[in-house]
Amino acid sequence: MNYWVGTVALVCLCIGVILFFASLSWFVNRQNDRLPMAYLLALVCLVVLQSLEFVYQASDWMARFPFFLKLVDPLIVMIPFTIYGYIRAIQGENALNRPKMWWFHAAPMILVTMLAVPFWGMPGELKVHWMLQGRIAESLWQPLALHGNSYLAVIATASLFYWWLQRRKGVSTRKPAIRNWVGHFQLIQLIIAGSMATRIVVYHVFGEGFSVAYVLAPTTAYLTYLLLTHAHPPTHVAQTTRSPSTPRSLTDVNNQPAADSVDLALFDHLTQSMEQGLFKDNNLTLRTLADVCGTTTHQASAAINQCYGSNFYDWVNQYRIEEACNALRHTSEGVSRICYAVGFNSKSTFNTAFRKQVGCTPTEYRKKNKAALNSGSLPQ
Repeated sequence: MNYWVGTVALVCLCIGVILFFASLSWFVNRQNDRLPMAYLLALVCLVVLQSLEFVYQASDWMARFPFFLKLVDPLIVMIPFTIYGYIRAIQGENALNRPKMWWFHAAPMILVTMLAVPFWGMPGELKVHWMLQGRIAESLWQPLALHGNSYLAVIATASLFYWWLQRRKGVSTRKPAIRNWVGHFQLIQLIIAGSMATRIVVYHVFGEGFSVAYVLAPTTAYLTYLLLTHAHPPTHVAQTTRSPSTPRSLTDVNNQPAADSVDLALFDHLTQSMEQGLFKDNNLTLRTLADVCGTTTHQASAAINQCYGSNFYDWVNQYRIEEACNALRHTSEGVSRICYAVGFNSKSTFNTAFRKQVGCTPTEYRKKNKAALNSGSLPQ
């Protein structure tokens, strides 16, 4: 057993498992951002799978269970694509939105699979033999399956291609947090390509063929740094059509010429989150909203104050009171149930906010509208 390689692979595996559960939690809890979270989860799963393969090859499991040799190679070459897919998804675009794109992006995986099929069909003892020969020197590797530098070259080429493709498409959002986040993941593509190229150059110049586990380590380390220092990765907020019940002050604010264009763009993202029902969260805070929209609490507060003309809680309460008015007019739900359903934590806070905005209590509002309906007048 190669203890140094095994140790590096085991560390990468442990870190990868932590990242897996973190990304799985984001995937489950962030229902409005499932697509980017799915790409991120796929990326972390491939990192875990690659770490498992290194642990497997560094131990005696390779000789005992040779069936798994090079079985995951076609999947691992998809790491560059999952990064690219994630970058596009956080900007609201699905990289696999057309059938022909599936074949285009799957080309590296198909190539590696086709070349690996003869190797997979070999007897177990022969598989182990060629793997050991390839460790001694790549010139001794005889099967058609990609191995060593040729395999790394495919991954490096894919990483550079997707880095170039993303640079060509550019960043379609003005959200600073997402633009910075895209830059970080573009750097991961370069780290992957650079690590692979370094290993290839060192082998051809110095004749040293160090384990690819050491190549995986920088990528895993930087990915870990990113995800653990950003407890809530920024995501794309889908465009929605404003509801007719949205208060006028919320829809007309974008026409104010005095507001700064960056604040207007950010306020529009914040507004979209509210219109998707985020205001119904009983534990909603300014920090939660900022995290969902990929910005800071200071920037979110400044945008709300400048574009709406009041503070965060007054702004959120307008959504909640508007929703409560609809429920009071069109349902027979109790006032207490409506209070908590629209996002308030206490009935007294609900009554105070309702009276401040509407001019009466929720019960009085319901009675007035019932009386208006009975008399044939339009509800207020």
